[in-house]
Amino acid sequence: MRSILLIWGVICCMQVNAESSKTEYRKSFPKNGIEEVMLSNRNGGVEIMQTSKDSIYITAVVSVVAKTQNKADELSDFIRIEDELTDKYLNVSTVFAKDMTFNQLLAGVELNISYKINLPIGIKLRLINADGNVFLDDFSGDLNLDVKSCNVRVGKVTKGELMIKQTGGNFKVMDVDYLNGEFKSCMVRIDVANIVQLSMRDCEGRFESVEDLKLTTNGGTMRFGQIENMTGSSSSTKYEVQDIGNTLKMDMRMGEINVRNIHFNFSTVEVIGSYSKVGLSFMEGAGYQLEFKHNKSVKTDIPKSFKLTTRPTSEKNVIVETGFIGDEKYKGKVLLNLRNGNMYIQ
Repeated sequence: MRSILLIWGVICCMQVNAESSKTEYRKSFPKNGIEEVMLSNRNGGVEIMQTSKDSIYITAVVSVVAKTQNKADELSDFIRIEDELTDKYLNVSTVFAKDMTFNQLLAGVELNISYKINLPIGIKLRLINADGNVFLDDFSGDLNLDVKSCNVRVGKVTKGELMIKQTGGNFKVMDVDYLNGEFKSCMVRIDVANIVQLSMRDCEGRFESVEDLKLTTNGGTMRFGQIENMTGSSSSTKYEVQDIGNTLKMDMRMGEINVRNIHFNFSTVEVIGSYSKVGLSFMEGAGYQLEFKHNKSVKTDIPKSFKLTTRPTSEKNVIVETGFIGDEKYKGKVLLNLRNGNMYIQ
């Protein structure tokens, strides 16, 4: 108890003795002729709002907290906000003087550099940020985000492409027409999307509703709601899918996919898997032609009502079973090519 009180006392003393220095940058630029704004920052958050005004407004606050006022002022002098307008591009960046190292920042110093940007409709945005949160409201046009150790929250993105490269942190978008992303060690959430193309490594994903989804994943767990079309490849990834409306095409290695409901009017289900678990549940009344190619190491759970014919194959220890399942007025196709795993159909 004495040790805890002593530590608490030291923390309180440090907070009481801490001194701060703040500098502020404010500037506006007429939007005429500017096609894209590029912002580069670290150690702070960025908040972007799109407006119908005729000027770009940028505010940045540099805050340094140190043990002494001299130290806070000294380090504050090492940081500046620079802007450069070249042709059709406006570049704004946080610049650190060469003598300022991260060792100095870690020596009892807190640093925060936060931006607020009002951006007129029709101007593209490219943002590079590290160690800070990024917030964007509804946005019309093209967005390009390159972030590290950030939490990113985006509203509705229309009439453009949202491109993002993110390492660490959380990402959420409420509604997007076209999303092209690369994620590493992230939590990724999509509420509503039209076209999504993602590369993901060691991520957790939750997608509620996507029209066309293309994935390349390595590791992680994905939970999807309503997906109309889903294609991709994966390694050591687990998928839980609530609904597939039209097509499912996956190439899997050492993974797992469970689809709880495939619409009776679907077009194609095609899964190639090795050392993977595949579970497919079709809506009552569906009809499809099934071709199931597998080696003898695949453990299967197929309804006894399925009347399948075994077809010869030239591959050693591989068999092909075919047959039509369900209502013949539907023309769905199910092609399964599995090695050394599990397969369940309902």
